Amino acid sequence: MIKKLFVSLYFGVCVCSATTQKIDFDEILQCHNNAKAPGMAVRLEQSGKHIYSGAIGVANIETMKALHVDDIFQIGSVTKTFTAAAILKLSEKNKLSLQDTLGKFIPDINPEYKYLTIDRVLSHTSGLPDYLGDPAVSKIYDKYASIDQVIQSISKQPLNSKPGKKYSYSNLGYVLLGKIIEVSSGVPYDQFMLNTFFKPLNMANTFVITAGTSAGEVNGYTSSRNEPQKYLPAAESTQRQWNVDRSWIYSAGAIASTLADMSLWQNALKSGNIISKESYKLMTTSAKLNNKESINYGYGLDIYPITGLDSVSHQGQVPGFFAWHVYFPNEGLTATAFTNIDSKHPGPALLDMIALQLNLSPKPVLDREKIKHMAARLVGSYRSPDAKILNILFEDDTLYSQYKGENKRKLIARENNSYSYQCTENYFQLRENNGKNEIVPVYLYQGEQEALIKL
Repeated sequence: MIKKLFVSLYFGVCVCSATTQKIDFDEILQCHNNAKAPGMAVRLEQSGKHIYSGAIGVANIETMKALHVDDIFQIGSVTKTFTAAAILKLSEKNKLSLQDTLGKFIPDINPEYKYLTIDRVLSHTSGLPDYLGDPAVSKIYDKYASIDQVIQSISKQPLNSKPGKKYSYSNLGYVLLGKIIEVSSGVPYDQFMLNTFFKPLNMANTFVITAGTSAGEVNGYTSSRNEPQKYLPAAESTQRQWNVDRSWIYSAGAIASTLADMSLWQNALKSGNIISKESYKLMTTSAKLNNKESINYGYGLDIYPITGLDSVSHQGQVPGFFAWHVYFPNEGLTATAFTNIDSKHPGPALLDMIALQLNLSPKPVLDREKIKHMAARLVGSYRSPDAKILNILFEDDTLYSQYKGENKRKLIARENNSYSYQCTENYFQLRENNGKNEIVPVYLYQGEQEALIKL
């Protein structure tokens, strides 16, 4: 439902060691999660080979029922990839054109929206607003409503900009696309998805939640920054109106699925078996604004490099759940992660696994003499861009970092003059610049950051 970029901080707090070069995906899951709290399920597949599936945490806090890799999770805005593919499927059947306007299928839509084209809505460049922050909507979205009632309620705001002027993520746009799917196909959105995609691909555990907030046995939870270890059912959130009937999320974020089904989906998409290869190319090609500038979104997919590698992906958050599904076409790697807590993005854990599988981060150094030699160069005080002082220490053959007034934190020495905190593949690298030593943070998701200069 909500697009929310995650931040993979190399300063992240974790509790386990990364001192082995053997890939241990279970260890990564344990580093990032508590087995007695809402948790995470992860799957990696490369070049048609299943690499890993794992789950940790509980599906129900009251019963302490454990999560499993075949559990059904709500995938939030990853739904948009399915909705975009459905539009392209209907285009292949000549049921619609991507240049058709919203008014052709929804005649009584807000007059400002009537002349917006489907292709602009698909790429979030139509100028449509979002409806999630509208107080008038949040007062009533806890109760079921038909798609027509939903559209009537969420379509009252003016456009944010002229079509094609800028990228502006809009859940509203993808709800309208769901209605277009219904009108052009003659069947409800959930039935179209079932008959066109889910059944043919044997995605037996994937469906659209048409009412209520539950998709089955996995409960969704939330927490606050002030009390991160206190887990509440999402509908009981004390910070926001977070009881959202899924009829209000609809084709923008109401699909539930499993790790295995998402693998079936990705394999079908990229192979041209469920939509044409030409349609998939449209989905995975960056859209352009009126000024010919490319954006980081195609049709239902984010398109941008991760650690310098081409990727297509989508993130998803609905009350109680977070999801991230990413595909690296040149490496043939598909990675999917779900959580049943909406305040915790699964991205950092999944990125660590991706980095290890693709050898994207320097490997830990195990030789003690080499570590001592590295420590001799690294030890000292460094000024961060915000003027904080970071002290690097070497005590009892162990490297530590410490900001003034904070606890010491153990460092892992890595190859190529690199170092990391425990339980993360984000790292920083010691470099020389104009005769001065500096350490440069390298985040898997965000790339290189501004250096800390040695005093």
